[in-house]
Amino acid sequence: MRVLIIGAGLAGPCLAHGLRRHGVDVELFERDPAIDARAQGYRIHINGDGDAALRAWLPAEAYEQGLATSCRVGGGVSVTRPDLRHFTEIDLPPDAGGITADRLTLRRIMLRDLMDATRFGAGFSRYELLDDGTVRIFLTDGSTAEGDLLVATDGVNSGVRRQLLPGFSATVLDDRLIYGRTPLTAQARELAPSPALEGFLGVVGADGRRLALAAQRFRRSPTDFGLPAADDYIMWGVTAPAGVYGPELFQFGAADLLELAARAIADWDPSLSALVRLGEPGYVVPGSIYVSERPEPWTPTPVTLVGDAAHPMAPAGISAGVALHDAGLLASRLVSGAPLLDAVRSYETEMLEYGFAAVATATRNYAGDY
Repeated sequence: MRVLIIGAGLAGPCLAHGLRRHGVDVELFERDPAIDARAQGYRIHINGDGDAALRAWLPAEAYEQGLATSCRVGGGVSVTRPDLRHFTEIDLPPDAGGITADRLTLRRIMLRDLMDATRFGAGFSRYELLDDGTVRIFLTDGSTAEGDLLVATDGVNSGVRRQLLPGFSATVLDDRLIYGRTPLTAQARELAPSPALEGFLGVVGADGRRLALAAQRFRRSPTDFGLPAADDYIMWGVTAPAGVYGPELFQFGAADLLELAARAIADWDPSLSALVRLGEPGYVVPGSIYVSERPEPWTPTPVTLVGDAAHPMAPAGISAGVALHDAGLLASRLVSGAPLLDAVRSYETEMLEYGFAAVATATRNYAGDY
């Protein structure tokens, strides 16, 4: 069996490792020209299910390196108001455990043994189903590839999903988000509220503005494992109604985005906008917020979806773990010995059930209904 995976983020490499362990021929296709071509997420939480998938399907050495470079977490999830006077810790469900990691470092670890099977600069364009039951993909670099199964792990704007499920309902909320990170210097530590240094802090305004803050403090330096150096930082995300940021948000450069994010919370406790203004320009990106509705079941084909390609959800610390759980479940079905389309059907049936339950949970959490 030959499996073609679109997207080399986290779920794609997890799936690839699991399949290669069982002798499946795998190739990953990534639109970016290099692993570090752009800012690609910062501190992420991976829940218990996602952690279990990593433990089960990654090579043991890669998993242990992921743990060793994960975040030192001393607290849970807290919320506060813009004046920072009182902090309330949220009771989390039992399955919220797992690990917290720097996304780029974990991605480097996962891809290190897959570089021979990863093609960078090869984004997805379209696919066609062939008469012999296989699938051919057309890539943005002008090349093609054929396989027995196409798996989309290419995120919320998945081109594969658009072709497979043209009627899929994914809604962009009337909120916009500016992500960034600030080096965890002595000055940043003084500015940051203590719950954000030990865990995750949500600052919630009464008018739809929100700020997410969480420090990434590496347990061990990635350089201990032959990876590029990475310093501690505090991740932040400033969410506001679209009108606050204006219609040209996605045309602004990094310096303007930093200033825009800081100005959006300028009437809050002054330490917060000061912390944002210390952000690294190279890591500031704007974003939209998506939610989705569960589609009706479709007839299985040699094309399937994983992670945000299957079930886009609001940012609530859930999606990474669900995507990795998808990858592990699909791997287990594909190596089970069942006929290919039966394996795909079994995976999709289960994935849609828990995946859209997670969408509902993420939507509630994003709205502050914990």
